[in-house]
Amino acid sequence: MRQILSQLYSEEYEHPFDRVSLDRLQNTRGLDLLTEKLLDWGLEKYLRMKYTGNNLRVTHRNLPEVHDLLREGCRILEMEEIPELYLQLEDKITSFSSGEKQRIIVLSSGAIELLNDEELLFLIGRELGHIRSDHVLYRMMAESLAVIAQLISDVTLGLGNLLSLPLQAALMHWYRLSEFTADRAGLLVCQDTKVAGEALIKMAGLPAKFHGRVSVSDLRTQALEFDDLNLNNFDKLLRFVASYENPEPFIVIRASQLFQWIEDGEYERILGREETISIPAQQRCASCQEPITPGDAFCAYCGKPVK
Repeated sequence: MRQILSQLYSEEYEHPFDRVSLDRLQNTRGLDLLTEKLLDWGLEKYLRMKYTGNNLRVTHRNLPEVHDLLREGCRILEMEEIPELYLQLEDKITSFSSGEKQRIIVLSSGAIELLNDEELLFLIGRELGHIRSDHVLYRMMAESLAVIAQLISDVTLGLGNLLSLPLQAALMHWYRLSEFTADRAGLLVCQDTKVAGEALIKMAGLPAKFHGRVSVSDLRTQALEFDDLNLNNFDKLLRFVASYENPEPFIVIRASQLFQWIEDGEYERILGREETISIPAQQRCASCQEPITPGDAFCAYCGKPVK
């Protein structure tokens, strides 16, 4: 029986690279105005129509075994609102979450075909982690840069330079680093390090006929090459920049960061903690109740102004 992570604050599992990059993003000129305009222009409604109008909705009636995994993830993270779940035709193992007001999670048919139930719980847990950490709004923006550019080009309000190159770079840089946090959330939900490793192996593209031939130990050995990944290390940064053609960091780098977190004892600390972190009300965001750092103008989790 997996344990419920009562009163888990996202700061307990967030990757420091994610936090630093999000701080930089929120301090990038033009982000607040862009966010406001996109919500006014109906980006969320457009994406909801796109994802729900062409994908099958999964419920406890049609695919109870899949929907029960979503409910299990929400139970573990104590998320009262269960997101809507949709299935998208896609051979690869993919997933994403969307919706600032109405949360949805989309899984690929490849994920259903190639992952067992425990591994699928890891994948769902990753998306719940994005939702739990209030990543969804900025990730919607990062995933819709082409749509946003078209919107801006169609509007004659003097906002042609709103989507500046520095803002695009900051948004995509954070988008990739937020995957490190999502992997940690996925592990906290499935609560099995071997399952998380095997899910990453399959997500890296191991053909179905070879499943079981590459072990988590093999992945760990390969990941050792990246264990000293540091934001200030130029050689490692070059490797990270090389991944900018991909929407997510290299799987092996993600595995390296997840294994490091496990070996540092942080995963077991969260599972074994007997007391919840107590944070005074004045140090929490009034909107999402997540911790805030003194001096912050905006909440790092939901992006709303700190009052």
